Amino acid sequence: MTAVVRFAAVGEVDDGLLTDAERARRDRLVVPADRAAYAAAHVLVRECAAELLGVRAAEVVLVQRCPTCGGEDHGRPYVTGHGIHVSLSHTRGRVAAVAATSRCGIDVEPVHTGRPPRGTLTDREAAWVAAQSDPGLPFTRLWVRKEALVKVGVGALEDAARFGVLGPDGPADEVAGVRLTEWYDGAAVGAVALA
Repeated sequence: MTAVVRFAAVGEVDDGLLTDAERARRDRLVVPADRAAYAAAHVLVRECAAELLGVRAAEVVLVQRCPTCGGEDHGRPYVTGHGIHVSLSHTRGRVAAVAATSRCGIDVEPVHTGRPPRGTLTDREAAWVAAQSDPGLPFTRLWVRKEALVKVGVGALEDAARFGVLGPDGPADEVAGVRLTEWYDGAAVGAVALA
């Protein structure tokens, strides 16, 4: 399995490669920071796919299609014509993307403040987070793993309190045969899952 993974600040990514459909979706977002993050993530995933394929980013055709309704303005992104897998994530100020020859998922989130939301952790995870001096970072480390795993096809976010990502000594590096890797820059945490 080969993969290209990147985490970046929104301002580090040029947003010039969007399709008309992507520009329309971006322009429906109300907050300028959300529009910038959306655009940067969609360009970053093209750059990852281009590096993996050995082509220019402008040659990568990225589309989205919802498996439920068939709509092309939402759903899991994919690259047409190459048989590779991609995943992207964006939050205000940060973006993440992965392109791989196997199923993949990625997430990036700002470090959570306050108590973890209900229904997001198993009992064991909740106890581990509560035992930490500052629960925000430990919770975020677990949450990004869950989000990345869901994108690979392991678990579902509505069942987050029933599938665990805590290993014996902290966040797991592997769950259900899927390898997990973490990224942290002091303000945001990311995780990539590679099947």
